[in-house]
Amino acid sequence: MKQGQISVYYGAGKGKTCVALGRGLRALGEDLRVVMIQFMDYHSHKEMALLEKLEPDFRVFHFEKNRTGEVITEEIRKEIAGEIRNAYNFAKKILDTGECEMLMLDGILECVEEGFLPETDVVALMEKRPENMDMILTGSGLPGGVAERANSIYQIVPEK
Repeated sequence: MKQGQISVYYGAGKGKTCVALGRGLRALGEDLRVVMIQFMDYHSHKEMALLEKLEPDFRVFHFEKNRTGEVITEEIRKEIAGEIRNAYNFAKKILDTGECEMLMLDGILECVEEGFLPETDVVALMEKRPENMDMILTGSGLPGGVAERANSIYQIVPEK
């Protein structure tokens, strides 16, 4: 596995997180440390329990509360924005400390699309990445500044 690459998995289809997790498992098999930060709506307790078994070399963090079935009011949207900002600041800390060889920013591109994070913030994370660290970004959209800085881009498209 090449280190120091930025990969993007985006599109309307399902499977972006699964592909990112596969890359993370491969990195773990090569004795690399992986940190996954989930930015949007990830609350599968069965999957989280499985991933927790991979700690301490594969760690997953999420900051957003489970709001399944709730109506998203303006007040809740502000709460979500704060939770996403906490995840963003945690990603900056990981980049500062260099405590992993692969950083996965799951759902961060949706944060841009939904207006929770400016594209410039995501680009700043990409530019802050140490040269020997792989970075994976996922989400439904592909902002231009992200595309310019990525080494590889994969669009996930449902066929059926």
